[in-house]
Amino acid sequence: MKQWRRKHLRLLFFRLHAHAPTIWVAMPKHLVILDAETAPRTHSTASSMKKIICIAAFIFSSIAFANTPSSREPVSSIIVMPWDINQDANLLKNIKKNGFSHVTFYLNWSDIENQKNQYQFSHYYKYLDAIVNSGLSLIMVLDMGGRSYLDENGKKIPDASTVPAWVYKDHPDSVMKNFSGEYQWQLDFTDDFIQKKSTEFTEKTVLHFSNRYPGKILGFSVGLQEEHEIKYGQTGYQWRDYKESTQNDFSKKYGTPQPVINYNNNIHLGPQKIEPLLYIHKEYRENRLRDATCIYSKAIRKNGALAMGYFAETFTSHDAIYATGVVEKLADCIDIAVIDFNFYDGYKLVPDTDVLPTLANYMGSLGYKQIMVGAYAEVWERQKKTHELIPVINRTITQALSQSNVIGFEVGGFQRQATAGQSATIDTEKLSAIAIKPANDSPKFEKRRAKIGILGSATNFYVWHGERSAGRNTHRDALFEAYKILSSQPELDVHLIGEKNLLQDDPIIQSLDAILVPHQAALPQSIKSKLTTYWKEGGALIQDMRLGEFDENGAPTADWMNEVFGISKIKWKNKGGVFLINNEIYRLKPSSRLYTSYASITPRQGYKLLATDILHRDTGIMVRGERTLAFGFMPQLVEDQTKDAWRKLFVREIMNVVPKKSASVQAK
Repeated sequence: MKQWRRKHLRLLFFRLHAHAPTIWVAMPKHLVILDAETAPRTHSTASSMKKIICIAAFIFSSIAFANTPSSREPVSSIIVMPWDINQDANLLKNIKKNGFSHVTFYLNWSDIENQKNQYQFSHYYKYLDAIVNSGLSLIMVLDMGGRSYLDENGKKIPDASTVPAWVYKDHPDSVMKNFSGEYQWQLDFTDDFIQKKSTEFTEKTVLHFSNRYPGKILGFSVGLQEEHEIKYGQTGYQWRDYKESTQNDFSKKYGTPQPVINYNNNIHLGPQKIEPLLYIHKEYRENRLRDATCIYSKAIRKNGALAMGYFAETFTSHDAIYATGVVEKLADCIDIAVIDFNFYDGYKLVPDTDVLPTLANYMGSLGYKQIMVGAYAEVWERQKKTHELIPVINRTITQALSQSNVIGFEVGGFQRQATAGQSATIDTEKLSAIAIKPANDSPKFEKRRAKIGILGSATNFYVWHGERSAGRNTHRDALFEAYKILSSQPELDVHLIGEKNLLQDDPIIQSLDAILVPHQAALPQSIKSKLTTYWKEGGALIQDMRLGEFDENGAPTADWMNEVFGISKIKWKNKGGVFLINNEIYRLKPSSRLYTSYASITPRQGYKLLATDILHRDTGIMVRGERTLAFGFMPQLVEDQTKDAWRKLFVREIMNVVPKKSASVQAK
């Protein structure tokens, strides 16, 4: 069918070119023919010729539609290492049999340029040929991040990494240092020599394998550091990079050394250690990551390939160390973004099915057109609990694939641990339990659903680095739970947005009926100003406690945008309370899982108290204004037997504040 369409389309194009004043418009990845009636023209066109144009356009659009992500089978990939293939002759056949379409394979710089300026690719032929000959396609990771080197049998080689040994030997100052002055395996990607040589490695490798396996490679991923995500690495709590050249560059720009941040900021402690350079430091590190990534992306694209990038789970306790906020700055440089999760928060196993769908939505809001989700089991495998994780992986990937920008998924970490310092091959029994069933099409709506943005502020998570108040990261939990609850409502179209969307006046902001700010306690004034402007221009604003009470460096502001939200006074309460809401009694109980109980709010004149403290009738925990709603607590995080009632109230009151023009109904 495709051949027939292409053949007849070529014939139509020939006839049109020969006999009509056809108008061609160049579009990304497609060539569109405009109908003669709708395009600007200086010549009249016969009706028969218009019919030919319309037929051609119809056939062409059919081909384009047939090749859009929504009509293709999702990309399904699994990480395979050389020792996996060496130890299991049937592995690739089993991968194909279990429904996977791709294999993710790592190309080590140390293998390809073992000797300076001498590039050898044949080392990989037997593995890649076997993969392609098995009917599988490829995702290639360009590994130049300093990961520990394992040989072809999966055995760790001491004092070796995926960076060529001659780099460390001949250019010892080209690697990063942590803030204790200790050298790291990770290269300094801003070093002129490293940038030149790693770009050469990228260009030559992409060109070589693109020619050897034409049409079989989805994309090449930039591997900047050990875990291959676009971020800084870490050893313990040792932030990078603090080498001399970096220090000199920072001092030249800002007149002071980089700050050394080696403490946690926990919100339950109250006012934090104020770090005047925190925001500047954040921007400095993110921009260095962005600039380097875009250089490598350009080198990949130069040879006609797609540039891929892996991004770690963001909105966590560790974001400031890693500089994960760089994700907001790379949509123009990355063709396919992979957001990944290993179901571990640095402290405990986390069998959460909502993380990947939530972050995939965030990536879409940031402007990434093609997104994959990565689900990895290595931490669970080390604890012999992978069998418990597999159902979670199946559910989370299925949820993520329901989003229009998500084109596929990747799994990894299924290699059994053989002995210390050695990895065994993939457990095919666990592999066969991966069963992804993409959800049916989303329900159709007769009218536009109310469109709500939920703000996830990278700045907030940078300020609260190391946050573990009450044994959890409350900022993260409030954000993710708000998204989970609201996105499950059929009448709502929910988007997790970032600071970038507000600061750049992204069109998505103008399309939103309301913005919710869930427990983003530290915000720059620039973000609060953008939120105020959004409200003044007709949008609704909602907060659920402590909006911007601290600035981007951790200094108290004592302002929750009080003027906008109608807050006159706030008094903290550490015990539970009883409130009257719509003539019904609601009891809010204290919880050891939350670092505080609630804030009692006294409203300003003209604002309505929705949840009145029965003992103090002039105060309460919900205040409503013109297109504003302020909660003095986090209803989405109530965990006792009253949680369902609070969650229903959370949704109901948010819906009540959304402009009525957005009312919608689900089609039958």
